[in-house]
Amino acid sequence: MEAVLELDDELWDRVQELTAGAMNPCYQCGTCTATCPLLHQLDKPFSARKILRRAQLGLEDGVEDIWLCSACALCEVRCPRDVHIVEAIMGLRALAFKARQVPPEMYRLLWSTLEEGNPWSGPRSERAKWAEGLKVQDAAAGVSVLLYAGCAISYDPRLQRVARGLVQLLGKAGVDVGILGDREKCCGDAVRVTGERGYLEKLIEDNVKSFGDTGANTIIAISPHCFDMFRNLYPRYGLEAEVLHYTEYLERMLDAGNLKIPKVKKSRVAYHDPCYLGRYNGVFEPPRKLLESVPGLALEELRENKLNALCCGGGGGGMWREEGGERLSDSRLNQVKEAEVSLLATSCPYCIQNFEDSSRRLDGPPVVDVMELMVRPERRR
Repeated sequence: MEAVLELDDELWDRVQELTAGAMNPCYQCGTCTATCPLLHQLDKPFSARKILRRAQLGLEDGVEDIWLCSACALCEVRCPRDVHIVEAIMGLRALAFKARQVPPEMYRLLWSTLEEGNPWSGPRSERAKWAEGLKVQDAAAGVSVLLYAGCAISYDPRLQRVARGLVQLLGKAGVDVGILGDREKCCGDAVRVTGERGYLEKLIEDNVKSFGDTGANTIIAISPHCFDMFRNLYPRYGLEAEVLHYTEYLERMLDAGNLKIPKVKKSRVAYHDPCYLGRYNGVFEPPRKLLESVPGLALEELRENKLNALCCGGGGGGMWREEGGERLSDSRLNQVKEAEVSLLATSCPYCIQNFEDSSRRLDGPPVVDVMELMVRPERRR
């Protein structure tokens, strides 16, 4: 006998509400599954098409697959019906959260964010240690430009060099930039991917108030994940300041003639487009323009770039998840090795963490943030 699917009208209504009907235009062509970088990466099959179809029918079993998505949105670029696939999957995660069908690592990052203001279990009191010794204003006194460092930058000693270099560069150019210090909280991207929408809204509202209290009319974000949250979600909660990724801000300084970029050893560099900076927000040219302005660097494009760039695997909660199979960052690193460059540059802390790990294991080139090529190396503290 054939199995019979029993559909739940009430559940279907909840799925429609939580996903805002994002999956309704899907007509099951399968382009998303064929496009997804995870198709041949994991130890078990992954089908975005199947996830969308079960959501259309209001079926709640098989929810474990929704936690595998890295939210890279490559499927959306190629979808012939412009289905908001990531939005649908995030809605399904919200439904799973309500049903307490959430992986343990998602709960851990939530508790860490609630208790310490970040998903990395870093002490709240050490949030601003990266800025020690720098001439940077306390934003509580009022600033026109607010620098938001972000969680990964604040607690990873290697990534702290990016924030320190940016502050020094802005200072030399006469930009009075301020930071929130220990009062800075997670932007909410890590919370969003868990499906916990109630706490996410509270966190955003608190941050909007903190930003507003500084009087800043410009917010510079270092991480594309923070940048995406501030630019696309925060305005719904009252944020009025202009939001820029640091590469956009530095491009303006470059155009105004306010950047003095040091010469580097003659090198060929490849640039990796972070998903949340490129595909999500269309910021492709500023980082390339900055790299091309560095004396001694020759920029090489990777086989898959810009809208078609392969994800590092860090989005969608991937930084807190370890799945069986080949890592996306390994696949991307192999493309970098094919290009035979001496440096891999990017502009996202998650990408740097993932690629450095892959490069060590696969004997790849050094990985740098674009920011690190804009300044002379800082002496070790």
